[in-house]
Amino acid sequence: MTYRMRNYHYDDDIDEARRFLGNIFNLSKKHYALVPSRLENERHGPCGSEEEREDDSRIRIWEYMDENSALIAALTLFESNGYFWINVHPDHENLVRKLIPAVEEQWKQMRKNDEEELKIGTPVPVSFKSRIKVLQEFEYEDGGVCEHNQVWPNDTPPPVFQAPEGYIVRHVKLPEDFEPYSEVVNTVFSHCGMTEKLAMLYTEAGFYHDELDLVTEAPDGSFASFVTVRIDPLTRMAELEPVGTHPDHRRRGLGKAVCAEGIRRVQKYNPTCIVILGAAPTEAAAKLYESLGFIKEDVHLWKKTL
Repeated sequence: MTYRMRNYHYDDDIDEARRFLGNIFNLSKKHYALVPSRLENERHGPCGSEEEREDDSRIRIWEYMDENSALIAALTLFESNGYFWINVHPDHENLVRKLIPAVEEQWKQMRKNDEEELKIGTPVPVSFKSRIKVLQEFEYEDGGVCEHNQVWPNDTPPPVFQAPEGYIVRHVKLPEDFEPYSEVVNTVFSHCGMTEKLAMLYTEAGFYHDELDLVTEAPDGSFASFVTVRIDPLTRMAELEPVGTHPDHRRRGLGKAVCAEGIRRVQKYNPTCIVILGAAPTEAAAKLYESLGFIKEDVHLWKKTL
């Protein structure tokens, strides 16, 4: 079969790419690293720069012809740190051996003026045995656990957990709540730099519903913890991202309370799955998600020096 690679263009390809990622999940019932909301986050994420974000160059689409139509066989994505993801339709898994050299060459071109040693890596869940085997063929080495994927079983009832006395779980109202909202998010994720412009851009994403953007409000009116449950409008794949609790309010069950409410509220949208992909591999994070009923899978970083 003949494949062609082309550049990804957000405005033209977002819906087709969403459906492709949804189909991968429906056929395999496994999670790799991308859910459709990840693609929208490239343009509508709450953190980053206020400049027009044109990150399409880091994404590639691989297509094949079916009668008179071009269909997606694979989608690859690069992060600025040299980590890449290869998402392949199960019927085209053989394509991986062509994609690995292609993404390596892409990284070389992206960093061609960099004089430092060129390193590359890809996070892979431990259950992806076939992918691991191919990476070993290309001389990638196991760098150990780098993160976890957390999957909530859809056949279990939503968890019920009340916030401690004096705390209230409610949804965010933007722009009215911008100041306390940005304060807690920027404190937990120091790299974020959320501004009011970015916060309002966030609300324009297809995955965003204000009733699913939740916080726990402390007795003094500040926000103590937060979670956004992103639900993709086409595939109904849901993701808890971001999740966090302000350092001054930790160890009170506030993260559990806000996440439990998010899982309860998203049920009205009949999600095909609820996941946290790339969760921090910390003991605190693991205990939180386990208490909510999530099932953890280790993700290892497979790395190589080019």
